[in-house]
Amino acid sequence: MLYRDFLESGYKIFGLYGATKRGCNCGWEDCAALFKHPVAANWQHTPDWSEDQLEVMELTGQLTTGYGVLVHGLLVVDVDSKNGGVPSYEKLLQKIPSLAGAGMIVNTGSGKGSKHLYFKAPTMALRQTHEDYPGIDFKSSGYVVGPGSMHASGNKYECVLGGPDEIESAPQELLDLLEKPEIHRAEYNGEQVDISDADIGDMLKHIVNDDLDYEIFIRIGMAVHSATSGSGFYLWDTWASESTKYNKRIMDMKWQSFGKSANPVTLGTLIHHAEAGGWTEDVEFVSGIEWDVPEDAPQDETGLPFAIDGVDLLRPPGFVGDVVAWINSQCRYPREDLAVAGGLFSMGNVCGLRYTDDIDDVTANLFVFCVAGSGTGKEAISQSVAEVHRAAGIHRASHGPIKSEQEIVRNLIKNQAAFHDVDEFGYFLQRINNARKHGGASYLDGVIAALMSAYSKSNGYMLLTGDTKDDVRKALSMELKQCQKAVGENDDPSGQLAARIPNLERALGHIDNGLEKPFISLMGLTTPETFNGLITREQATNGFIGRSLFINQLDTNPRIKKKFKKPPMTFGMQQTIAGLYSGGNFDANQTRVEYYSERIKVSTDKEARAMLEKVSDWIWNYAETQKETTGLEAIVRRGYEMMAKVSLILAAPSGIRTAEHVRWAFALIKKDLSEKMNTVNVNDEEKNDPASVLKASIIERIGIDHGETLSTLDNRIRRFKRKAIEKMLSVMTEERLIKPVQEKAKNGKKSIKYYLN
Repeated sequence: MLYRDFLESGYKIFGLYGATKRGCNCGWEDCAALFKHPVAANWQHTPDWSEDQLEVMELTGQLTTGYGVLVHGLLVVDVDSKNGGVPSYEKLLQKIPSLAGAGMIVNTGSGKGSKHLYFKAPTMALRQTHEDYPGIDFKSSGYVVGPGSMHASGNKYECVLGGPDEIESAPQELLDLLEKPEIHRAEYNGEQVDISDADIGDMLKHIVNDDLDYEIFIRIGMAVHSATSGSGFYLWDTWASESTKYNKRIMDMKWQSFGKSANPVTLGTLIHHAEAGGWTEDVEFVSGIEWDVPEDAPQDETGLPFAIDGVDLLRPPGFVGDVVAWINSQCRYPREDLAVAGGLFSMGNVCGLRYTDDIDDVTANLFVFCVAGSGTGKEAISQSVAEVHRAAGIHRASHGPIKSEQEIVRNLIKNQAAFHDVDEFGYFLQRINNARKHGGASYLDGVIAALMSAYSKSNGYMLLTGDTKDDVRKALSMELKQCQKAVGENDDPSGQLAARIPNLERALGHIDNGLEKPFISLMGLTTPETFNGLITREQATNGFIGRSLFINQLDTNPRIKKKFKKPPMTFGMQQTIAGLYSGGNFDANQTRVEYYSERIKVSTDKEARAMLEKVSDWIWNYAETQKETTGLEAIVRRGYEMMAKVSLILAAPSGIRTAEHVRWAFALIKKDLSEKMNTVNVNDEEKNDPASVLKASIIERIGIDHGETLSTLDNRIRRFKRKAIEKMLSVMTEERLIKPVQEKAKNGKKSIKYYLN
């Protein structure tokens, strides 16, 4: 180790705890800083060690596995390969080539390309992170682990160039890049705001930290980190020090981790909690789109409660949008619509056991039907969803096809949650329809009933039949006896069986009430040929279809992505997903996916709350119209619950539901309602109006961004002749429902495609 070289060069070092398979040697069970945890609580005030003191530290093993170097008078460029730091470093080198001339470079052991570049730096406020260079920390405060130390991966920090006495001054271009601005540029509600440290400090004064749950306490720190680009540690530390939750030894480690995760918490979280404490907004909005509609303004010409122009339904806001983009990156063919479905479904599962909203108490479980052509890459969506589940540690609650009602109940006994990812779901619905028409396989109806029952009881108890209740009681009693026996015989080294006993006892005590807070979700993958024809009036109004979200991928012949290569999920995204499910206390030994404590309320800010009220009124008026014209008001009425669920999923990572979340969710649900009712019109056998059926059949196959030619529509719509389709296209063009666009194909031939207006 080179710690004596650091001391001789005038730098300060201190000892770090070692670690074993059981965890950090500090003795703190939840410590995540393996081989990085300072032995001294006051490491920030490390003295100049005498030779005698250093020998004592060596003899007592304080320096055996590693040491920390106090970053004072230093600037250490920390490149993290797990979080995208390597390409960011290459980009930074293009801007500042002299960066490669660092006098001391250390490979950190956390992955290929991960390194520390040491520079001297004057005493000045510098940013810890830079938005143009994700995956790089610029450390001018705190500490770094010194070369020669152990890394949790089993590797060592290895000095590959120079030494402490060869550290030279940081390039001026780098200091200029990182110089901390007096005013921070942060994002709030989709807009840019200018905000100072004084503004943030004023907000913090209005937040009584002992009134907050620990998770919110940490989110405040994440919000300050985001708003200040990592330079505002002293603001969070000063505020936090007044709380009983304050633990000085972990504050710096927590702050450093905020910079490494895909931080979904922004300034909005800070503003929301400050306003709740009486703070009045006084920050300058410098750019962005003005979305607000004045209270006394009339609705727009479409009758919508607020404008949704510009909402991109392929790109959800916030962290969920990042997950959606990653899922699409895993697909050999562009599957942007299905990636949205996979992102909402998987993130609903990640957040669902722990979070609910503060208005309607909805949960984040979804039924999602993904409709896409055969052979177009639906499997990639399933695989990506499974990887999101693995990142959260909830994969043991994932299941495939559903065979029976009893299987659903058994899955919910094994885990509180059950996430079903079912391929060829249209065939499953066909079997149910055939059983109803021709008799037989009546148990399939019980599957739908069980799905509906569990879905609607996620905040209560799912009642069980007498026989099923006896089976559940027997299974729980057997598991309880096994756990008690193992604990009594000291055969529970991890303590997980002892932790399971209270949950089993509670479940047995409530068995007559049913299964407690079951959480069930379903993503059904299917083709339009097997699915769309099943959505009849009866199916759409019976509750199951009405409570489901339809996502259609209209392009049935997508072009393969050139030079396709799946990028791995970043370490920061993995950390964020795991933290959202576990509340930051991930237990690798957890044997059951469950969370029975009171769910955390995701707060709704003032603007979003007003928008939700407007949506509620719009849903009621729209349902009244459908009641008088189509009789499909049941589909519309369920739209509000679906919108509340989607906006909750979008908001859960940040902890605050904003106007941006509500607007996007409403735009999605409005489209969903239109597509459901249009599909019903196509399949409505009672309706003696061929023209309406043909019009609906055309609308079903095209979109604003997806067009089809007359020939393709003729091949797809077999119930009508080509001349009838051609005439209807002309009528719909005159009505401005669609627009014809002349396009040139790769072979040079021109054709006309029809798009929705």
